[in-house]
Amino acid sequence: MAAIPGAIGMFASVIYQFIDAIFVSRALGQTAFAAVNLAFPFVIASFAVSDMIAVGSAVLISIRLGKKDAVNANRLFTNAVLLILAVTAVLGIFFASSATWLISIMGAEGELLEMASWYLRIYASFLPITALFFAFDNYLRICGKIKTSMSINVASSLLIIGLEALFLFALRLPLWSAALASCIAFSLGSFSSAMPFLLKKLPLRFQKPRFEWRETWAMGRNGLPSFLSNIAGRITSIVFNTLLLSMGGEAAINAYGVMMYVDGFVLSLLYGMCDSLQPAIGYNYGAKKMDRVKKLGVSCFLASGIVCLISFALCLALPGPIAEVFLSTSSGTAGAEKAIELASQALLVFGFSYLLRWISYSGQSYVSALERPGASLIISMAYNLVFPLVLVGILYPLNLSGIWLNFPLTSVASAFVTIGVILYLIKKRGLYEEPPSIEDVHEVYNEGPWPH
Repeated sequence: MAAIPGAIGMFASVIYQFIDAIFVSRALGQTAFAAVNLAFPFVIASFAVSDMIAVGSAVLISIRLGKKDAVNANRLFTNAVLLILAVTAVLGIFFASSATWLISIMGAEGELLEMASWYLRIYASFLPITALFFAFDNYLRICGKIKTSMSINVASSLLIIGLEALFLFALRLPLWSAALASCIAFSLGSFSSAMPFLLKKLPLRFQKPRFEWRETWAMGRNGLPSFLSNIAGRITSIVFNTLLLSMGGEAAINAYGVMMYVDGFVLSLLYGMCDSLQPAIGYNYGAKKMDRVKKLGVSCFLASGIVCLISFALCLALPGPIAEVFLSTSSGTAGAEKAIELASQALLVFGFSYLLRWISYSGQSYVSALERPGASLIISMAYNLVFPLVLVGILYPLNLSGIWLNFPLTSVASAFVTIGVILYLIKKRGLYEEPPSIEDVHEVYNEGPWPH
């Protein structure tokens, strides 16, 4: 039951992304839709470091709370928030100042380049505030406020939809206004999420910061799989977008964009379920209630499998109608028809990736909750970077079909890696033994082969 509010909150988030894509396509046309698809990998990458800190600290905090160690839990929480603010301020300046260069290296020119650059620049300007929106979501769920997290996500999504309707249709503003609508809503969501912590109404609360390098290192260590997963996925998207732009122009970019919006919808549901269970898994792991840990893990895999199988069926049954949701045929242009045709072909092939996608996603989330960041990292990198880039070289002679085939083949290979990693952890590494302490991690670090 703990996963349901999280899934609802993420469902609301992905609904706003769906409507955002539809609004942009209907109000501004397919060039604007392509611009969003080019810029968005950089937008997600800009949140990668803050997500690493938030996820990494959330695992440690939930385990400390399970051990009834409120003092260290609060210190970790305070340190994490301050780190996020500092890091995202620097990243915001970088992405805002280099937006045009980053988009241009993908081959974009003219109106497409200008639209995508301004879209990225707006997101970068709000980054320190908006990053906290996603970070506080983790901390609210740790405190058991899953319904509060859900409510804030739903309210923010509705506000984005309302603001975009105002900016794009009523005021007829350019593409950058769509990014501004999201940033305004996320900023208000950040303040709303922070209030219960500031008012000391939750188990976690702010206190005088005191940084210790061991805790900071452990925080980064646990969040590293999430960081590398985000970065690896964005690198893959940038490579794919660059190839697609050269192979098929805006139509190919838009077809890929439709596929990614569908995937974003599915992965948001998986995230809402699996990551909502992570604090519970971490808490029971810290409390040494291994039977509960195993049951929660089974629930995570089962729920993810059901969602993915339904997604597989929909992609095979309704590829054309799904494509037409995002790409309007009202203009009657050959470009619009070509984009819809390409998107339909892509979805037919891409749907097969969901037959096994749930294995790698659930497996990564589960081992991460059990403080096995190395194992989570292997799974993440296999799916998001290694297999896609290896396969893109092998399948390159197939042109666009090779890009679409990349996804189901990556899912198959990553599923085998995930199963192998989990079996190895159970048989060789005592997956359900007592969780390591920060002191143990520090000792392992000092004895490791890396330079100190």
